[in-house]
Amino acid sequence: MIIGAKWEQIPLLEAAKKSGHFVLATDSDQHADGMSLADAQEQLDPRDLSGALDLARKYKITGVTSDQCDYSRYAALFVGACLGFRDGNLAAAQSTTNKHWMRERCRQNQVLQPRFFACHTIEEVHAAIEIIGFPAIIKPVDNRGSIGVHKVDDINGVQEAFLDALMNAHSREVLVETYIEGTHITVDGCVDQSGKHHNLAIASKTVTSGSKPIITEVFYPAKIADDIRNHVLATNSKVIDTLGIDSGLTHAEYIVDRRGRCFLVEAANRGGGVLTSSKIVPLISGVDTSGLLIANAAGAEFFVRPTFKSAVVILAFFVFEPGWAAEISGVNLVEKMPGVLHFRLLVEQGRMLTSPQSGAQRHGFAILAGDTEKEVRELYKRAAATIKVRYEKRSGATRDIS
Repeated sequence: MIIGAKWEQIPLLEAAKKSGHFVLATDSDQHADGMSLADAQEQLDPRDLSGALDLARKYKITGVTSDQCDYSRYAALFVGACLGFRDGNLAAAQSTTNKHWMRERCRQNQVLQPRFFACHTIEEVHAAIEIIGFPAIIKPVDNRGSIGVHKVDDINGVQEAFLDALMNAHSREVLVETYIEGTHITVDGCVDQSGKHHNLAIASKTVTSGSKPIITEVFYPAKIADDIRNHVLATNSKVIDTLGIDSGLTHAEYIVDRRGRCFLVEAANRGGGVLTSSKIVPLISGVDTSGLLIANAAGAEFFVRPTFKSAVVILAFFVFEPGWAAEISGVNLVEKMPGVLHFRLLVEQGRMLTSPQSGAQRHGFAILAGDTEKEVRELYKRAAATIKVRYEKRSGATRDIS
């Protein structure tokens, strides 16, 4: 049983079929891209735990897994716990799908992180900011993709930020945190079947300024000094151990400040989204991450033997000018460019393009690989120039932009 069948889960579904398994796929969207790859399909909201368990019993599944989605990973571990499977533990899911619980557990184990307060009311938010000062981060404790996350610089933005965070918090709880200025870092890894954690890929990120920070680029390997790199990787191993993650994939985010201190932003017991775990990490590390997840779910043997490569990889996000996109062309040409591992539009032509308010609202992305940064940067320029958007005004007038 694979919980989640959207485009991010296609590599996992393909790996399951390649291994010869009968696959039940579930997704909240019955028309999700990956549904057709499975032997059986069921519509399911991954937050519907009782529904997931009912389906597992209906189909008499012998294993369950997921990737790149916190809700799906939690549901998979919940079903596994109910049916007595041994792939991962629910305690780790509890710690990683709720940022408040994650912060508390890491504080108990002296992991460096921003000062934080869990809040339920605007009065509690104001009290927290009185202590930590501006700028501050206000965010939901249990959402993803930077949804509901705000940087507030003064009192005027607090109310709006709190209400948006609250609206996007399934538990109706928000975190108020000290804003840390520095380099944003991502570390992806896995836990082998002996329980040992492996750091597999480290990247630095470009993040927009403003009240709603959004990642626009992820660069591998991270542009940081070797001593900082070693410090971040050691910190990541400590965080994974602290959170009790003993199976599957890991994805964690950090900020390194100008003094070289590494602050935990968040960590998850899943692979990085936007095909990070299924395409980027295997290229860099040589580890078949989808194969590991399927083997864990099936109770099969799998050996993790990283064979690191010196490739440069950029996960680049596209944000087009706002407007009514009558036509978007050039996608097929970009997909055929050597070095383009994957390209996908996250918007449709014939729709209004708006400025993204979260990572989930970016307009598209490309995974680009090469031997040098210069080579990959030039590839990105060619790809960006090839994608053309023809905008249409309500009056019928059109204009082109690339």
